Amino acid sequence: MWGRQMSEIAEAPRTGPGLSVEMRRCSAGVRVVTALMCSVLLINSEPHVASTSSYVMLAYNAWSGWLLWSEARERPLVSGLLAYWVDVAWACTMMQLFSAGVMAMMFVTLIHPVVLTTIGYGVGHGVLLSAVAAAGMLLGDNPALLQLSGPNRWSGLMELVALLLVPAAALLARPMRVLHRWLALIGELETRLDPRRGLEPICTELVERLRAGTQADVVALVLPSKVGAPAMIASREDGGFRAKDLAHAQLEQLLAPTLQTPLSYVKRRWWDLRPSLRLHGKGSPARTLLEPLDELARLLDVRSLHVVPLSRYQRQYGHFVIGYRGLRSTEQDLSALAGAAPELLRIIEQAALVDQLQEESASHERARIGRDLHDSAIQPYLGLKYAVECVALRIPADNPARSEVDALAGLVNAEVASLRELISGLRTGAQHGDNALVPAVRRQARRFALLFGIEVDVDCPDALATTRALAGALFHMLNEALNNIRKHTQAHHVWIALRGDDSGLDLRVRDDGGSVSGRARADFQPRSLKQRVDELGGSLQIRLHDGLNTELAIRIPL
Repeated sequence: MWGRQMSEIAEAPRTGPGLSVEMRRCSAGVRVVTALMCSVLLINSEPHVASTSSYVMLAYNAWSGWLLWSEARERPLVSGLLAYWVDVAWACTMMQLFSAGVMAMMFVTLIHPVVLTTIGYGVGHGVLLSAVAAAGMLLGDNPALLQLSGPNRWSGLMELVALLLVPAAALLARPMRVLHRWLALIGELETRLDPRRGLEPICTELVERLRAGTQADVVALVLPSKVGAPAMIASREDGGFRAKDLAHAQLEQLLAPTLQTPLSYVKRRWWDLRPSLRLHGKGSPARTLLEPLDELARLLDVRSLHVVPLSRYQRQYGHFVIGYRGLRSTEQDLSALAGAAPELLRIIEQAALVDQLQEESASHERARIGRDLHDSAIQPYLGLKYAVECVALRIPADNPARSEVDALAGLVNAEVASLRELISGLRTGAQHGDNALVPAVRRQARRFALLFGIEVDVDCPDALATTRALAGALFHMLNEALNNIRKHTQAHHVWIALRGDDSGLDLRVRDDGGSVSGRARADFQPRSLKQRVDELGGSLQIRLHDGLNTELAIRIPL
């Protein structure tokens, strides 16, 4: 009965304390059966039952029947914790009202509320309930109860042992409490995780919920990097985040020697002779695993950890890692996660399939847009290109207008090449957009110098990976800075510096307007530029580079 009951918990997950609907109904049924059996046995064992005892028995029978009826109607009228306190109070009262000859039976009735309270509300509530029950029996006025001297001393000693076992039942039910918590957590994950959201959002929510549900310090989900899958980590301090490529590769390298069997590892003190590594399944632990697992624990800043492989048909798909900075990890945590791993792997695979379908759909759409652009947008530019080249051929080489027409032809050729690159990327799905910012900055610098006669120097790396949205935002900021220089200064020279690192991008624009005019520019704040920077969570600083010339510094965090 208990095995079936625990398997049904996943169908009705709970996020807070308490029992599932199925377990409450089962408990209500057990309460009714216990009340009826104890009433019959007590009446048969006692030749004369006092009216007070009869009223207590009848009241409890009515109470238990009322609770069962409310649970059957799916309208529970009292909390489960209150019902178990009433059970204990009834058992203690019956021990005081009846003789000690049948008290062993009443001791057994205390197991039900103590165990169910421990499973549903925690070990602390279970121990408190059992301690109150023991105190109530010891402080009672039944002279035959717990007699440790005289002819009934052996019976009293057995009753004392049974009394001590009631608090022990709360501690012995702790594994069932852990299993109940895990099944409720897994049921909640299966219910609320929607694979249609995509792989990375699903993995992020998965590790965050597992960390909160297990009260672990760190939870990591490491998927294969060779297929572009992420490594997601959730910690108490930082929440959920995606590991960098270098950290992802290091995690995969440390987890590679582990077998397709769940294992536990604890960093023992020098005086602790217990084994640090334990496999939960077939096989024996190899000492070669100690070094990578010790490095893994050091990398995650934990002392003990569980490693659960995600595998199917002898093929590895990744690992779950649960880490604790103390020694709070239990075997029940590992067993429950290992049992839920196949279902969690199914959710992860579905999310990955959704990403794949979206990418294929986007690829077909890009190809279609690329064909449309080639047939429509690029043709006028090609006509303009040929017309400008034809005009250039008709102008003699010694004519001053020839250089300007040649520059215009080069500008048109650059635009045609840029369009062809964009169309090629749309058709093939190549990630040219990742380095869209640097070519765009260089082209804009050439245009600005050609159109306005202001020399522009660009200092930036050959490639700088950004998203299209961020590249577009920075490009607009650069355009606005250049237009401000053109409109409000007498500058002859502009210097542009673009740099990027793991934390953000830096854009610096400096001009020599102060040197040309002989005086520093008055303080100013470009409002629209400041608004663009604030929208991206960045910072804008305007300062005098050498006490005379203005430098604009923009920092955009990634």
